[in-house]
Amino acid sequence: MLIKLLKHEINATRRIFLPLYGALLILTIFTKLVLSLGAPDFFSDNIATPTAIEIILSICFMLYLIAITALSIITLVMIIQRFYKNLFTDEGYLMFSLPVKTWELVLSKLLVGLMWTFVCSVIIFITFFIFSLGTFSMMELTQTIQTAYTDFYATFGSSLNLLIFELILSLIVGVIASILMIYVSIAIGQLFSQHRIVASFGAYIGITIALQIIVSIIMAIFMMLNINMVINQNQEVMQFFHWFLNATTLFNVILSIGFYFTTQYIMKNHLNLE
Repeated sequence: MLIKLLKHEINATRRIFLPLYGALLILTIFTKLVLSLGAPDFFSDNIATPTAIEIILSICFMLYLIAITALSIITLVMIIQRFYKNLFTDEGYLMFSLPVKTWELVLSKLLVGLMWTFVCSVIIFITFFIFSLGTFSMMELTQTIQTAYTDFYATFGSSLNLLIFELILSLIVGVIASILMIYVSIAIGQLFSQHRIVASFGAYIGITIALQIIVSIIMAIFMMLNINMVINQNQEVMQFFHWFLNATTLFNVILSIGFYFTTQYIMKNHLNLE
């Protein structure tokens, strides 16, 4: 049944996201074509009347920045809206009448939200890549990457692949924890009979403040225990950075588990639909 929930959620959201992705890619390609006609010097000290290309490029870049910002905001809004509207409003009567388990409802929303967050990031990266076309060759890119790997190992005595893996893993777990934090805040907010949105927002702020206090205490304790630690050498700095990344990932894993089961518990035992 989880597969059916995922298909339904994807079909309900792709009609919004796919046109936005297409519009952003078209705008990027058009901007790149205009840019290829002649890149103007926007930072020149010479004040002159802007040409038609400069005006068009200025408009295109402004629209590009607006589109990226809007796409990021819409992704976040859709994650919130789909979870709240489908599960805690009148639509919730239909969703909870289906022969599915509570954990499947939560997991389906989480996976689709994570998927669109990932796709949004990839699309933005593709637009950056399109803008960079023509500025370097693939051979130059390959040589630069090889040099970066060699220099990184020579400087820090550690593999760059390991660092990249840890960064990606930490980022993914962090996004999951962020989404589940939104879900648990909404679940806590629906426990109130009135002003549920305000209560959810208040729960989110309360959790954020509590987490900041906990993280500050943990960091203070760590610094006290390691106050004499010398990290002047590059390898010691990298070891500390690896530890920090792994500790952050573990902390977010614990948060994700706590948020997930708390959300599931509230939905299963204290559901209060509008």
